[in-house]
Amino acid sequence: MYASVVATVLIVEDDEDSAQPLAIALRKAGYSVLSVPNGREALALLILDGVDLLVTDLRMPEMDGVTLLTVLRSYLRFHSLPVIVFSAYADGRDAERLRELSVAEVFRKGGADLADVVAAVGRHLKPPTPESSRN
Repeated sequence: MYASVVATVLIVEDDEDSAQPLAIALRKAGYSVLSVPNGREALALLILDGVDLLVTDLRMPEMDGVTLLTVLRSYLRFHSLPVIVFSAYADGRDAERLRELSVAEVFRKGGADLADVVAAVGRHLKPPTPESSRN
């Protein structure tokens, strides 16, 4: 008998008015969701507990999204972690750096709706394999 494995998405967002609706939309889509307000807390959580995908803002206190991704990609175990940027500050200035950091997709708040971000999460998460789904 196979059981489905629920993928875990980590939201890194300091604005609760942005984090909460995204978390609700992802939970409705069937994902387990964790949320932290900055890159420093995200890094601590990621090192202790892996996640399947990261959705991050760029401008946050304590550690911004670009710094988080730079540190994260320095760890071999996080080289292939899918990352989606969802930020009001995602613009052309950051585009090259985000490509270098292997960001899967970038969405600008106000230009994309939550359904777009949820769909992107689905595109970048691999379905569970029978071996990883066994009870």
